[in-house]
Amino acid sequence: MTAAAKIFLAWLLDLVLGEPAAAWHPVCWMGWMVDLADRTAPGRKRLPAIQRISGAAVAVALPAGTYLVARWFIRSLPRPMSAAVEVALISVALAPRSLYEHASRVESRAAAGIDEAREAVSHMVGRDTGGLDEHGVVSAAVESVAENANDGVIAPLFYGVIGGAPLALAYKMVNTLDSMIGYRDERYLHFGWAAARLDDAAGFIPARLTALAASAASPLVGGSPREALATCHVDAGRHDSPNAGICEAAYAGALGVQLGGISSYSGRQVNKPLLGRKYSKPDFKDIGRAARLMYASAFLVMSAGTLTRAMIPIPAGRIFKWGGSL
Repeated sequence: MTAAAKIFLAWLLDLVLGEPAAAWHPVCWMGWMVDLADRTAPGRKRLPAIQRISGAAVAVALPAGTYLVARWFIRSLPRPMSAAVEVALISVALAPRSLYEHASRVESRAAAGIDEAREAVSHMVGRDTGGLDEHGVVSAAVESVAENANDGVIAPLFYGVIGGAPLALAYKMVNTLDSMIGYRDERYLHFGWAAARLDDAAGFIPARLTALAASAASPLVGGSPREALATCHVDAGRHDSPNAGICEAAYAGALGVQLGGISSYSGRQVNKPLLGRKYSKPDFKDIGRAARLMYASAFLVMSAGTLTRAMIPIPAGRIFKWGGSL
């Protein structure tokens, strides 16, 4: 089976089956490993410099170990089985269906009242949701779709095209590390610093692909590629994240809505920059538009990636060899 066919089949598998149960989900296993490292890493609670060294070792060792174990496992299987396993592993690294379902649930729960909508959006975001008004719920959902279009869909696709399941899963470990320890609070400021920087580096190119794809697909949700790109140019740099900023700005421009503003994280208020400042605030129907934009833009990237992999030799493929196919 060709590498391009594996990517396409993995995409279809996620659309049909969605996410496996947590007990069988490799990304959940990654979360357990990060939690274990957080609790037991040498030097975890010592001087800041020691914490940084310890955190850097964890940030390098866990993704490298994930890549090596996944590659060894795939290559140890007979070829027909190895191809099927690699398709399955690439599929669990992707999450377009799960992201779409979470967003749709927020949109549908709005009819039952604001409390139902808050509960639904709490499964998508890390911010405090108990005091969100309608605009806060919608903004949180749309921003989550925009950011996770990169983290959960396009970035794993990008690395899957280059290096198959081992590299896609290694990226997911990088992203899991950032989501669990890449914070700037007292607990993780030093220990999680390397994980956060590594995630910024790993997501840099995919985030820009996410923005370009969202701009290209924007007419499908009533948007304008020109507006999406212009909003990226004007507003993306105002965000403190080099990757989330460009993704959220692209979605703000593509949907013609204003994102950002004051949010609360663990009781601490954060004034996030406004993206798409010239637009009006989003409403609940914009959540569905954002989810459809995610699907359309991810399909563009998936299609381009599989065609590229099928037609043009990728030098990186000689380093990040696919499981049993090369």
